[in-house]
Amino acid sequence: MTIVLESETRGSVAVGTPILFRDFEVGAVTDVRLGRFADRVLIEIKISDDYKHLVRQNTVFWNDSGIDVSIGLTGATVRSGTLESVIKGGIAFATPEGTELAKPARSDQHFLLHSSPKDEWEQWRTAIPSY
Repeated sequence: MTIVLESETRGSVAVGTPILFRDFEVGAVTDVRLGRFADRVLIEIKISDDYKHLVRQNTVFWNDSGIDVSIGLTGATVRSGTLESVIKGGIAFATPEGTELAKPARSDQHFLLHSSPKDEWEQWRTAIPSY
């Protein structure tokens, strides 16, 4: 399944960047280009057929690359993904929890690529059947 992510900037995304679900590689970036009006970056990704059921209409994607360091008055907080995502970079995704599971995403559907996740996104443990 092919999906297009839209972002304001390219960041560290490149062809071959892994697509991660719960730190498990389920796809990869296949193309990075400017949008038609050069107002956004379009990132084409392919999700393996074995994992396409994980991507739903309400799935959220975020850049999971490198290390995030926040320094405040009370100290520093360092946050990083897996060693592989620190070295290679990555794009992670999750699907919101709810009483009803959203429909599967369509091939060529567009999603926003967030620069970082909201705390709750990384806590979602939505059960998604593989049909």
